[in-house]
Amino acid sequence: MTPKKACALASAVLVCACVAVSAVRPGSRRTGSVDMYDLMIHASVFPQDWHVCVGPTPPPEHIWSERGEIEFLYVGFCPEGFEQGTGGAQHAVFRYGPGLDVAVAYYLDFSRREFSNRYAATPYAIPEEWSYQSAVADRFKFACAEIEPFGSTRRVRTCTALAQYDEYISVFGAHMSHMTLEDLERILVAIDERMALHLGKQLD
Repeated sequence: MTPKKACALASAVLVCACVAVSAVRPGSRRTGSVDMYDLMIHASVFPQDWHVCVGPTPPPEHIWSERGEIEFLYVGFCPEGFEQGTGGAQHAVFRYGPGLDVAVAYYLDFSRREFSNRYAATPYAIPEEWSYQSAVADRFKFACAEIEPFGSTRRVRTCTALAQYDEYISVFGAHMSHMTLEDLERILVAIDERMALHLGKQLD
């Protein structure tokens, strides 16, 4: 399996588009096993009207194809009144190994594929008002774009955060029609906190 076979993140509830902020931090060591479910965020960190609508579960193969991971989990979130194709968010975590070089290779492949979208109506960019950088991830990218889904003339702003934590890769993406950037930052902080707690990484 080569990194070129890694699949771009996509789902029925979300069309991802993004790119940009990038940070690299040193890895860390830990003892004991990690339960993948402990790494998934909960609906409690979302705005009040959001709920879990899919999972946590391994994603359907027709969506994810082959990525070379050992384990992976996916959870989808929906706001109240959610309609298929708009307003959703998703969190996916992949475990690779052994050796951090494997996770790094797949992270780089994810970063090339996730941060491009043929339906993008605007360039991928970091919002001017955005300043959050992961204090935990070894590598981190974030950006947003305006997307015109196939067959629609309505633009939807989507944002995605891609992060590598040791042998784990986290991908979070959301349509921004039902949350603010402040809401999104709170979610990314919660992901960092979970990773720091369960992977034995330092939370600045």
